[in-house]
Amino acid sequence: MRKKKQLFALLICLALWVTGCGGGKENTVPLTMSFLDTGKSDCIIIEAGERVVVNDAADADDTETICAFLDERGKTQIAYLILSHFDKDHIGSAAALVSRYEVGCVLMPDYEEESEPYLALMRALEATGTESRRLREGFTFSLEGTDFSVDAPRERVYDNDNNYSLITCVMRGDTRFLLMGDAKKQRTGEFLETKAAKERYDLIKMPHHGNYTKNLETLFETAKPRYAVLTADPERLRVEEETVALLDDYGCEVYYTDEGTVTVVSDGKSVLASQS
Repeated sequence: MRKKKQLFALLICLALWVTGCGGGKENTVPLTMSFLDTGKSDCIIIEAGERVVVNDAADADDTETICAFLDERGKTQIAYLILSHFDKDHIGSAAALVSRYEVGCVLMPDYEEESEPYLALMRALEATGTESRRLREGFTFSLEGTDFSVDAPRERVYDNDNNYSLITCVMRGDTRFLLMGDAKKQRTGEFLETKAAKERYDLIKMPHHGNYTKNLETLFETAKPRYAVLTADPERLRVEEETVALLDDYGCEVYYTDEGTVTVVSDGKSVLASQS
């Protein structure tokens, strides 16, 4: 019943935007974020008006799911493809996206891998001449009223590859969204030292499929998110009890992608989430 009510509210809100009753020109083009149901992997498609940003590219066997989602919306271009790090469940379909769509720029952390998904991505970048940036420091850009801030890892070498994760903040008007990649304790600690970590967030995409690190509590003390999204398969093996307790303590409305794609819409003032 809760999901039906949210979907109804979402449809009403979209109707207001379409008819121009949303309160002003700046609100006529919503920001839409879709957290795809790709199992224990990440793929978040962000639509800022007609422009598209893809944050992570799930596994290799998720290519058709991702492409079908983009094709159904008539998308032929991806302004930015942000790859948080090079684990196969984050870059598995990256080479296919670079080959099948016009990608403006690929953002990635500054390290290398020997895995086949990584090597395939390198070949696709070379074959298509697609621009790429290996981030050693923060990178910002804006698309149709939406601001993106990508926080880069501080160290050149980490013992755990997940700590190379780029952490992306998405800002639309007064609303904010935090995409944590697979950041572990060390990487989350680095982010906590930034100005961005002192902001409130409407939604957090939880790191590493629900793994818990104690400094997440420090992040939540300031962020106080209303929504949390966890990318998980039906077994939810990485979702730890401490993570669930943290989300309960802060009264978060929690969505698991194994139950369906999570859609979040912002007009710059309010945020609505639904699942299908």
